[in-house]
Amino acid sequence: MKQIKTKGVIVVFVMLIAMSSLTLTPFTTAEASLQKENPFIRAFWVQAFEPGLKTPEEIDELVEDVDDANMNTIIAQVSRRHDAYYYSDVLPFTEDPSVPEGFDPLGYLLTKAHEKGIEVHAWVVVGPMWHSVYGGAPSDPTHIWNLHGPDAVEDKWVTEDYNGTVPYWQPYLDLGHPDARNHVVEMVNDIARNYEVDGVHLDYIRYPEDGKGYNATSLARFHEETGRSDRPTVNDQEWIAWKVEQIDSLIKRVYTELMTVDADVELTAAVLSWGFHNPSKTNWWDMDPVQRAHQNWKEWVQEGYLDYAYVMNYDSDADPRRAVRYDQWIEWQKDLPRNRGIIIGPALYLNTISDSMDQIHRALAPSVNGNMAEGVSPYVYNIWSNDGLPQSSLIKSLYLPTEHNEGRPPFEIPTKLPDPSWRQGNHGHLLGQLATEQSAKEVILRRGKNGKIIKTLETDANGYFVITDLSPGNYFIHNKNSEERTKVQIKKQHVTEILLKD
Repeated sequence: MKQIKTKGVIVVFVMLIAMSSLTLTPFTTAEASLQKENPFIRAFWVQAFEPGLKTPEEIDELVEDVDDANMNTIIAQVSRRHDAYYYSDVLPFTEDPSVPEGFDPLGYLLTKAHEKGIEVHAWVVVGPMWHSVYGGAPSDPTHIWNLHGPDAVEDKWVTEDYNGTVPYWQPYLDLGHPDARNHVVEMVNDIARNYEVDGVHLDYIRYPEDGKGYNATSLARFHEETGRSDRPTVNDQEWIAWKVEQIDSLIKRVYTELMTVDADVELTAAVLSWGFHNPSKTNWWDMDPVQRAHQNWKEWVQEGYLDYAYVMNYDSDADPRRAVRYDQWIEWQKDLPRNRGIIIGPALYLNTISDSMDQIHRALAPSVNGNMAEGVSPYVYNIWSNDGLPQSSLIKSLYLPTEHNEGRPPFEIPTKLPDPSWRQGNHGHLLGQLATEQSAKEVILRRGKNGKIIKTLETDANGYFVITDLSPGNYFIHNKNSEERTKVQIKKQHVTEILLKD
């Protein structure tokens, strides 16, 4: 188990990383009764808007509760809106008055949790820059709201809607902007450099709903790459596909760069389960996560762009339609062929404690086809029910027989964390950068100098390109418009890095 490490400077150069192909298969188990003894992630999301992570006393209680409940992972929100509940080289320290002066919440949490064998994943919010719940703008002049928010004189990173309006209640980074993307990557790497976290957890790694994305710089990139000159409508499918690719390519880069900083740190993300279409009977591209928020997370777990997708299965069992939706989504998640893990995330705050216990049991059970998820993560530790019962009733019901679980606690005995198979397999990843000032250049990867084309892909807003899960061996890569081919060697569980010149 990890401990806090001393701050240091690690220069991260342009990278290529390689991992071999995995067969897409659902994760299965023969007997549901063995689930509790099998390796399984039992996580708690813990947010930083409510008490829970802000003082030594709160953290001591949190760790004790997680340990008592036979859970093994804390997803701790350490950056709410680009403020840091830790000592950061990238983000300003939080202005939250509940944090004692000189106290490092993440550092203290890591020490206390690791003493109990509990993993800690640093939860960072990506999209929202600020929120009206805080009142006025942050006082720190280095906060991105002040540098690149709606009132910035130039170099705005904030997104806009079709009419050029910025939603002041919660402005978002436009993740099609090259500088905003670099900021997200560095924010993640900063945590892994300076703290021995077990993972980094991305939230709001998507566009805001209702048709945003019209930052001037991003729109100019869309025009350059498509040859169009109009202002695309909200439902324009080429425009939606372009924005989907901005999120896809960003998470690929975050995943691979994070591994070069610390190969032991997992990347996870909170992902959407929006809409009332049955995912087992609906084309994924037509569903709300893609169409409304441009978050193509099904591809992330199938192509290997992160370690675990934590699905926000936020539904109330008191609403029959939502209860059916919850069951449809978790059944589909369990059966989904994939190369990475899926965690089911029921919403405590929308349910009574009794209904939450039932939802957790349904999450733990195998699908009709005998498939299972890799874990469950109730949301959220600090808003634990809607029935007014004390938090202790929830914690006890997770591991002891109570009236709220019909004598069947879901986490009656401890369980080990899973050992992700993709982190031991005969494979690697490729991350590189094309040295050109023009965006969206195509690069080609071949198995030999003149061999089979493995993949053709466009570079992202910053010239990066990523291919995950490659077999070890020698490859050649080149710009589509160049005959000069560069040899790259992909090794098992190894990061290969390259700067490809035009």
